[in-house]
Amino acid sequence: MELRSLIETLDIGPVPERALGVRISDLTDDSRTVLPGSLFVARSGVRDDGRKYIEQAVRDGAVAVLTDEEGAKLVDEKHALVLIASDVALAAAQMAERFNGNPTEKLKLVGVTGTNGKTTVVHLVHGIMNAAGVRTGMIGTVEIDDGREIAQAEMTTPPAIELSRTFANMVDAGCKAAVMEASSHALDQRRVAGLAFDIGVFTTLGTDHMDYHADRDAYLKAKQRLFGLLKEDGVAIVNADDPACEEMITGCKARIVRTSMEKGDWTARVLARQIDGVRVRIEGPLGAIEVSLPLMGDHNAMNLLQAVAVAHELGVDSESIVAALAHPELPRGRLQRVPGTGDVSVFVDFAHTPDALERTLHEMRRSMQESGHRGNLWIVFGCGGNKDKTKRPVMGKIAGELADRIVITSDNPRTEAPEAIVREVFEGVEPARRTDVAQIP
Repeated sequence: MELRSLIETLDIGPVPERALGVRISDLTDDSRTVLPGSLFVARSGVRDDGRKYIEQAVRDGAVAVLTDEEGAKLVDEKHALVLIASDVALAAAQMAERFNGNPTEKLKLVGVTGTNGKTTVVHLVHGIMNAAGVRTGMIGTVEIDDGREIAQAEMTTPPAIELSRTFANMVDAGCKAAVMEASSHALDQRRVAGLAFDIGVFTTLGTDHMDYHADRDAYLKAKQRLFGLLKEDGVAIVNADDPACEEMITGCKARIVRTSMEKGDWTARVLARQIDGVRVRIEGPLGAIEVSLPLMGDHNAMNLLQAVAVAHELGVDSESIVAALAHPELPRGRLQRVPGTGDVSVFVDFAHTPDALERTLHEMRRSMQESGHRGNLWIVFGCGGNKDKTKRPVMGKIAGELADRIVITSDNPRTEAPEAIVREVFEGVEPARRTDVAQIP
């Protein structure tokens, strides 16, 4: 592709007319993948500074470098063209879309943000749409489905260049829609800045990533960016029961659809709670339906409600939705029951934030009581290393208050000492409950 086609109308400094005909063979922000003819994107990041690798990229064949004023000083213009942008991340995202043939213009694009529930909503939507005959791609924490194959995801929301390439694969594979998780990191780092969403979904706002965001307000504002990326005729589907809901959609110009367990455009009422899941009555624009979901907890009833609302907005009728949910697509590790454990019911859950842990334990206790399940509620959990340390004692306190027996153990300590993390979690447990706690290691 010629450079002129990549940068026309973008906010990039002056480029000599003679350079506009330069052919670009690839876009990359990873100097290790530079090929002859590549355009290399160099900007400062959270963990590294891509500008350090400009010289290497040019040596390996990059014919142009997109960077900022500081990065431009490192480019030898005798060997590569320098493109200067005030917002390198935005320019790179826009260029990636153009380079890949503007794939999201050919897809109905759904973005889901929130502290908890993103993965479950995305998988439910993906399952409903494909079961209804609408080929739909998926990008999330657990898996990526580009229409050709399903691969394990490395991060919740990939970088902009990789993201656009994945969307292009979806289009080539015949996908008509795509549903993706939009993490606070991705929104803050503008990985999705070049996209225009048809539907944005807000699940919940809790406390997470406080090691990255300065405070709750910064965290909320990062999530809020999704709703500024909606098309004029787009739809914001929001959890009206969350205290942050109205704040989240401040300034949103798209149509607002509220989901609620009490009163909203869409409502859900839990009819039965069992260890094996919930039975839910959903009422909304498509009328009323009743479905059983093999995931326990009222929060999963809300996840289901939002997925149904998304499918409806994408044109799926109620009969197709009910048929799809007879065999729902569920993500791994979200209150996933472990088979073959005899009289003991064992579940694996991703709850890694204080509010998620509290809600999960509450819902498990409630389901045990309503289903007549006798026995103790055990929890085996840990906190990741090199992440938000403030939540460790909080999660210990919650476990001590809501579980009968507690096992605190290691959960990907990264570069921290596992024993130190376990100790910090243990310190949050009330002294009177500490005899019910086992620490491993």
